[in-house]
Amino acid sequence: MKLCVISDIHSQPMPSNCLSNKLSKVSEITRLTLCELSGEPNLMGDALHHHLFTDGGMDKAVRNLMSHWGKDHWGLGYSAGGTVLWKAAARGHAFAGIFCVSSTRLRNEGAIETPHHVFFGNKDPNKPASEWLSTVPKQYTLLNDAGHNYYLDAHSTATELTCKAMARQMSVL
Repeated sequence: MKLCVISDIHSQPMPSNCLSNKLSKVSEITRLTLCELSGEPNLMGDALHHHLFTDGGMDKAVRNLMSHWGKDHWGLGYSAGGTVLWKAAARGHAFAGIFCVSSTRLRNEGAIETPHHVFFGNKDPNKPASEWLSTVPKQYTLLNDAGHNYYLDAHSTATELTCKAMARQMSVL
């Protein structure tokens, strides 16, 4: 299986801490950063966030993703990286499936047909409301005692649960 990983606005997690390392069925991993996808390789953090959500960088990132990755790929996006995957799927781009980890801006998005699973820490103050969680995603996991950046701790219980859920879904589809 092929997996396309899209970082958060800080180009995290580093490849050595990526959840993809725990997915044994993945044969090929491509890592993309939001700054590269949005056409602003020198932006990071708040400046990149502003570019993505205020200055049109999100649309460019989605277009760039859609022009390079085929339907046989799975997608794993961290925070705003998951939003790029979701928006590409909403525009009709075919993925085998997508996983969005701490992608809190999904709270502003509607449902998609692409197989997906979204993950949020229950201590993330910006996680989507329970109404969104119960109506928009086909599958979601709300992780106990986890904040927004839980995915940066490769050995946390929340990370382990996320990896197990992703591995199960990849085996089924």
